[in-house]
Amino acid sequence: MGIIARLKGEEPGIFKKIPHAFQGKGHYGEYLTEYALEHGNLGDVAVFSNVIVPRTSGPTSTSEIDVVMLHEKGVFVIESKNYSGWIFGSADQRNWTVTLNANSKEQFYNPIKQNRSHVKALSEYLGLEEEAFSSYIVFSERCELKKVPPDTADYVICRRHHLLSNIRKDLDRFDPIFDAATFEELKTSLAALAEGSTQTARTQHVEEARKVASGNVYPWCGSELVRRNGKYGPFMGCSSYPKCRFTRDA
Repeated sequence: MGIIARLKGEEPGIFKKIPHAFQGKGHYGEYLTEYALEHGNLGDVAVFSNVIVPRTSGPTSTSEIDVVMLHEKGVFVIESKNYSGWIFGSADQRNWTVTLNANSKEQFYNPIKQNRSHVKALSEYLGLEEEAFSSYIVFSERCELKKVPPDTADYVICRRHHLLSNIRKDLDRFDPIFDAATFEELKTSLAALAEGSTQTARTQHVEEARKVASGNVYPWCGSELVRRNGKYGPFMGCSSYPKCRFTRDA
């Protein structure tokens, strides 16, 4: 976020950054985001990171949220992406692309869809309508959002150094929806989730997500895909057939 952000206290100094910089680029991006929210003079906030939320439906039994900020005006659910390079993607694509050059391309799951599932899981867990949530997808300052969807009422996509200004715009136009008692109840619930988000729980979530991403599990029912032979050749079908009739090319 630069010298100005550090002078404002919105970005940690070099000595605070160093221990986090060696814990992986994902952790580092989440730390910078969490720090900005806690020191951005946004009012009374409660900020939590790496929160594992149980889910009742979806490709995995849990959802891991990078950063959650509770405010009297809503719950801000933030997906942090710490990539370098050009970012390309549309709202309806399954995967987006980050590229450094013609020979270096990497795909990652559509963060709009990803964060939508996070909001749904947290909404169900906290017993709140999804209208109480704001979805933010935050990219590193080291990337360029070359071709991504424009912001909508459902989500905001920005680089980290624009995060606070975007949230302040939302806070200016939002009305308070939580009274003091409700805020404290939600804060307690989120703190309990954060406390239960142990390294073991996060590892289990990652392993489950990798299994889905491998293509050997149908994301929405969670059953493994098996190879079958049909009239028109081999295909992959859900092992829960006939309850689930999902198929894809082998």
